Formats: sequence, structure tokens, C-alpha cells
Amino acid sequence: MVLKKLASQTAVYGLSTMVGRFLNFLLVPLYTAKLANVDDYGEVNVIFSYAGFLAVIFSYGMETGFFNFARKNHHPEKVFSTATISLCFSGLLLFIFSLLFSQPIMDEAGYPEHPNYAIWFAAILGADAISSLFFAWLRFDEKPWKFAGIRLLNIGINILCNLFFILVCPWLLNHGYTWVNNIFNSENLVQYIFISNLVSSLIILPFFGNLWKKLRGGFDRDLFKKMMKYSIPLVVVGFAGMINETLDRILLKQLLPANQGDYQAGIYGAFYKLSMIMTLFVQAFRFAAEPFFFKHSEHENAKESYAYILKWFVYVCGFIYVATIALLPWLGPLLIRNTAYFQNADGLAIVPVLLLANLCLGIYYNLSTWYKLNNKTGTGAIISAIAAGITLAGNFYGIPKFGFVASAWTTLAAYASLMFMGYFLGKKHFPVPYPIFKITLSILFAIALGYVATEYHSIVPFLSILAIPGFVLLVWMLESSKNARRKNQKHGQ
Repeated sequence: MVLKKLASQTAVYGLSTMVGRFLNFLLVPLYTAKLANVDDYGEVNVIFSYAGFLAVIFSYGMETGFFNFARKNHHPEKVFSTATISLCFSGLLLFIFSLLFSQPIMDEAGYPEHPNYAIWFAAILGADAISSLFFAWLRFDEKPWKFAGIRLLNIGINILCNLFFILVCPWLLNHGYTWVNNIFNSENLVQYIFISNLVSSLIILPFFGNLWKKLRGGFDRDLFKKMMKYSIPLVVVGFAGMINETLDRILLKQLLPANQGDYQAGIYGAFYKLSMIMTLFVQAFRFAAEPFFFKHSEHENAKESYAYILKWFVYVCGFIYVATIALLPWLGPLLIRNTAYFQNADGLAIVPVLLLANLCLGIYYNLSTWYKLNNKTGTGAIISAIAAGITLAGNFYGIPKFGFVASAWTTLAAYASLMFMGYFLGKKHFPVPYPIFKITLSILFAIALGYVATEYHSIVPFLSILAIPGFVLLVWMLESSKNARRKNQKHGQ
């Protein structure tokens, strides 16, 4: 029942996260086909990478803080209103700061000709921080369908705006509709990707409806102090996470020659998208699992449930890993519609590395439950800081020599370190009976099948697809052997 409930909620969150993001992912062919060159797509990746770091500042760990205090507090509405009011106030201050210092901010980012980007992203991030807390309430209140509806609306508006600006407006201009010049500048298509995000972030805020009324609960200063004490270490965790996840795009621009930075960031960003199926599943799972783990922490069989969940999580991730690699020769050209991206052979080669990296990250999300439940967020910050140090060292050393290939392998090293530290520290502070043999075997078998699929594709293309049922067969054998042992034990009694 535990797995069934979590799986059903993960499926609904996946409707908004995996399906919605997949629709958003389909914008990649649009960007790679319509943007003037690879460098322009590199600019998009670099700016969004900066935004990822700023998102940590705008939200400062309040989402996880809300889950922690809402489960302890008899009045979760008070927790919600206190956290939301604080985000509204801090977001306003940061927006004013961006208005005053937009030019210096973009000078430092490396795009001095676009000071308006700083203002737009301040509004985007402020709105997203508030939305994330509203979404957190829906997760806490176990309303995945409402969550999915608003999330899909957000993504749908973003997609429609992108299509309007990048496809419809140029078509209208080419057919003599000169009024379009009042809202559209064909010389800079990149800016409309950001404008689309701005519109979609702002327009969904009213759709949370009655949740705004919960702000009548007011602001509890004492509660806020407790929440900040819990949440501030999570800012370190968030920054470290962003270092691991997105700093490589920024460093590609900063550490490579001027004519290579945006280009390599564009190649890396495009092929990173091919590993997004794994990332989307991990994110959908986290949306469902985080409130679930908090709520079930006091149950008698909580640890057994956590072990059972991780095992099946790894099975699903292993399947995604094998299927993506087996289908990669067809998925790549289908989704990246510009042959210029394939002129660098290392692009496709990094996809298995990034898939495995995100599998490790997903396992860490499962393993990291212990420090959140035990109020050891400071320990979580140290773990994340160590992984961030690996990311910094690997990228600073590797990028000048190997370019984005170093970024991919460094990402794997950082996420694997998170996974191992999370397991061994959790074993000491919050021991859970994880089925390590089955988990390890399924990961190793997935890697082996992925390698075989890659090698055999060049010989017999369609034979590589057999790797997919091969992994399913392994899972069936592992689980059927367990059921057989249970039956034998029962008969022996």
C-alpha cells in the first residue's frame, strides 16, 4: 500500500513534471533550429544557470522548512502564511535591488548589452519562489491533481509564448504584417525565451485562488526565527546543488576562449537535455516522496518502507537508463534538429555519463531523508559542500583541457560522492535496511546493458533495443527469487 500510494502520487506529479517538462523539452528542436547559431543557445544555458543560483537566494530553503514545521505544528496554515509573507517581502527587496543595479549585474554575467535580463529574472525568480511554496502546500495537503493542473498551465503558457515569438511573429513579418515590429525584434530571438518564462511565471499566481486567503494567518516572528535556523543551512545545500548542477555552463563560458565559451555551453546544454528523462522522473519522485517521507517518519515500519521505495526507484531509473541509451541514436537527431551540434562527437558520448549521474542524485534524494528528519541540516550542508568542492576542482582543472567532457564526468563524480556520503552517514545516524545487493546489481547490469547497446548499434542497429527487455528480465528474476524464498520459508514452517 505504501508503494502504491507513493507511486500513484508520483504518477500524477509526473503528469505535470515529466509530461509537462517533456513538452517543454520539445522546445529544444525549436531553439536549435531557429536560433542563429550554437552560441545563442549557449547564452540561453548560461543565463538560466545564473538564474538557478539566484533561485536559491530568492527561496532560501523555505519549501523544505515548511514541510518540516508543518508536520510538527498543529497549525500548518500559520507555518504557510509566515513562510509566504517572508518570501513576498524578500522578493520585493531583491527586485528593487535588480532595478537599481541591473547594468552592473549583467556586466559581471558577461552580457552587458542586456541589462533588462536582470530585471526580468528578478521578477521571474520572485514569482517562482512564491509559487514553489504554494505548490509545497498542495503537496503537503496531498492534492496532486491541482498541483498538476497549475503546473501544466504554467508550462503550457511558456510553450505557447515561445511558439508565438519564435515561429508566429517571424511568419507574420514575412507575410507583410508590419505591426508585429511593435512587439518583436527579429535580431534577438534569445530575449523572447526569457520573456516567455516571465509571462508564464507571473500569470499563474492568481490561479492558486484560495491559497492566498491562508495569508490571513499572519506572520509569526518566533516561528520565522525557528524556520530560518532550520532553513539557512539548506541555502548552503541549495548553492552546492546549483554548483553541481549548473556551474559547469558558467565555467565553460568563463574558462574557455571567447570564441568557444558559448559554443561549448550550447553543445553541452543540448546533449544534457537528452538525459532529461531521468532528471524528470527523479524530480517527479522527489515532489511526491519529500512530503511522504516527512509524514510517515513516525510510522512503525517507516524504515522498511524507505528501503522498499529505494529499491523500486532504482529499478525504474535503471530501466530509463537502458532505454534512453538504446534509443539514443534515434532520439538525438529527432530532438536536436541542427547538424552543427553533432559535428562534435563528444556530444552523444556524454549522455550515458549524465544519465548515470542523475541516477546517483536520485538515490541521494532517497538517502538524504535522515538529516532532514533529524534536524541535521548542517550535516547536509557539509555533504553538499564537499560535492560542490569536487565540482569546482573538476571543472577548473578539466574544462581548459577537455571542455564540456570534463563537466560531464565531474557531474558524475560529484553526484556519486553525494550518494556514497549519504549512504554511509545515514547508516550511522539513521540506519535503514536497504537491499544493497539488489540495488548494486541492477545498477551494474544497467551500465553493462547500456555499453552493449552502444557497441552493438554500430553493427546491428535494432539489436541494441533488446537491452530494454533484458533489464526488465533482470528485475523479474531478482523479485521472483525473493518471492520463491518467501514461499519456501512458509512451507518450511
